[in-house]
Amino acid sequence: MIPSLPSAPPRVLIVEDEEDLRQAMIDYLTLEGWDVTGAGDIAGCQPWLRDPRGGVVVLDLGLPDGDGLVGLAHQIERQRHGLVLATARGRLEDRIRGYNEGGDAYLVKPVDLRELVAVVRGVASRLSRRLPDQPAQPPPNLGIWTLGTVKWRLTAPNGAQCVLSNYEVRLLTLFAEQPGLTLTKAEMIRGVDREGRGYEPRNLEILIRRLRNKCEEELGMEIPIQTVHRLGYAFLAEIRVV
Repeated sequence: MIPSLPSAPPRVLIVEDEEDLRQAMIDYLTLEGWDVTGAGDIAGCQPWLRDPRGGVVVLDLGLPDGDGLVGLAHQIERQRHGLVLATARGRLEDRIRGYNEGGDAYLVKPVDLRELVAVVRGVASRLSRRLPDQPAQPPPNLGIWTLGTVKWRLTAPNGAQCVLSNYEVRLLTLFAEQPGLTLTKAEMIRGVDREGRGYEPRNLEILIRRLRNKCEEELGMEIPIQTVHRLGYAFLAEIRVV
């Protein structure tokens, strides 16, 4: 089976004028594997909001260039955007106004970042169900790769072969065992470092870079390992173990 292309990570826009808080939210949500962007005012949101992919907006109300809802509510499209309000305004009237303006959730500062993750995840799930279906993109025709685990050889679709290291065999075996899936860096490190020697993400990046270079130099082909932004890696062709 030739795997399909991995889907893009959910997009999140954090609109918060307090720089430290904004960065903390960005860092925490990024750990979830999401594509997170920050803005400190209404004007800084415009490029993100114009992107047709949409996503979840986490919006503060008191911004330097105006009220967040007044400035952005008319640009929030329910078909493309989810809206989470995160503000110090905790009065009942403010919360009702927030929901009446299309908010999916209303969080009062100080916001527990664990709750923020749970809320954004729920809104993103709602949004994905409401987005119109997109035609499936056919996988690229990248041929069949063959992994020989006895002699540690990789055979490319063009018939060329190269000898692999132990870690390279383990890495490619992981892709073969879970065809079509994006593997997180943590999963890959556990699969490569079976002895628990303290393998780190940096080591994984070096391993993949060296494997890519080896394939280009010795096989005359680019190995179809794709970096999935902030998530991990995916192998975009069929790989068979013999």
